[in-house]
Amino acid sequence: MRNTIIEWPKLFRYSLLFVFISVFMSAILLFGFTRDWRVIFDLNVQLIAINLAFIAVIYISFPLLIVRFCYYFYQLVAHGRKEGISLFCYQTLFNPINFLFRPSLLTYEGLTHRRRCVISIVLLLALYTSIFVMSDMIT
Repeated sequence: MRNTIIEWPKLFRYSLLFVFISVFMSAILLFGFTRDWRVIFDLNVQLIAINLAFIAVIYISFPLLIVRFCYYFYQLVAHGRKEGISLFCYQTLFNPINFLFRPSLLTYEGLTHRRRCVISIVLLLALYTSIFVMSDMIT
């Protein structure tokens, strides 16, 4: 794990931009349907718009992150192993997921794919955390 570097500003820049654009589009749609500016500046309406934006982020990013993890894990297993290391061997305790925890069994290309798999897992955990936080805010 010490070879993995996560660039948090780069990761959050795109997701926050999507949330702000979603809230702005929700405000425009509210104005279009109600024709009343007071509705846009109502705090309860803005909280609902933020929750809707987060739900949109969740529905878009969840399948994307799972597909990203599966693709890079396949690349890791197929092309990132060192010569002579089989898929099911005693070094990985006969479990291919353990390639993520044993960087000594990987080539440089495999380390790159490992980093991308770990980033996908970290973002999925952040997504689940945001789901739990949102469900606590709603109730």
